[in-house]
Amino acid sequence: MQQRQVSVVVMATCDYAPSGPMGDPAQLDQHVQQQVLRAIRDVIGRKMANRELTFRHLGTGDVAAVTPEILAVSGLEQNGIRVSSLAMSFGIDGHPPQPPRPAQGAPPAAQQHNLAQGTFDMGGGHQLRVKINGKTPENYLKDKASGMVFGWILGAIIVGAMVLTVVGFGIYIFVVAKSGNAPKAAAAAKWDGKSEFECAGNDAVVLTGVTAKAGVKASGNCQLTMSSVSITAPVAIEAGGNAKVTMTGGSISSSTNSVVASANAKVDLVGTKVTGKAKTSGGAKVTGAP
Repeated sequence: MQQRQVSVVVMATCDYAPSGPMGDPAQLDQHVQQQVLRAIRDVIGRKMANRELTFRHLGTGDVAAVTPEILAVSGLEQNGIRVSSLAMSFGIDGHPPQPPRPAQGAPPAAQQHNLAQGTFDMGGGHQLRVKINGKTPENYLKDKASGMVFGWILGAIIVGAMVLTVVGFGIYIFVVAKSGNAPKAAAAAKWDGKSEFECAGNDAVVLTGVTAKAGVKASGNCQLTMSSVSITAPVAIEAGGNAKVTMTGGSISSSTNSVVASANAKVDLVGTKVTGKAKTSGGAKVTGAP
């Protein structure tokens, strides 16, 4: 059976509200993004593998039935973060996704969407308005540093047969920067976990589902994202320069330090089981590690 890789990009937006003190808005935004991205990947991937969803469902946006499951899998409700109005739109095989909108009914011919103002024409004289912390997406981006994101755009690689048999589901992450430049895709990388993985310069890399006996090293302006990665090493993550490392799920078991961060590096561990203390110097910051 001949197989090929089919590129699928999904644009997703949602509203969320914490039930308690919000804390650092940037960290809360990042946590919500990571958990929802993980849930979309896991649920859509599983449904495709079980043939409960097909490329036709993704292409037509007919995925409303799995939205409650995605929100449940994200675990945000259990942590006191109420998520609502999750909308997803998929672009398949190189076609860009349209702005997310509800899947019910056929859209009118003259819909008007304004992503900057956070308004989406739903037809029948109704509009969906999206605000972040009470601001329009455009104003929110102006108030934040260049790495802050309105909503998120993520890409995924779905490995499928010509008969739409899905055998794998990967993930890319795109970030919309303040400058308004085109989103840059984080490249999925291969790592056997036997030797140290290094990310340097302006690399933007994603590692998924690796069990490693060696650590990772990030330097320069590297942006390294890890999902469901388990690392057993004396030092699991070493980050320096302006590197940014985000790890979601997985585990770290270190005999010396779980994380060693220096200069202006930033390391965020979200839902990761960590053994070993973090060590920082300079202006480096580490969250999620003892």
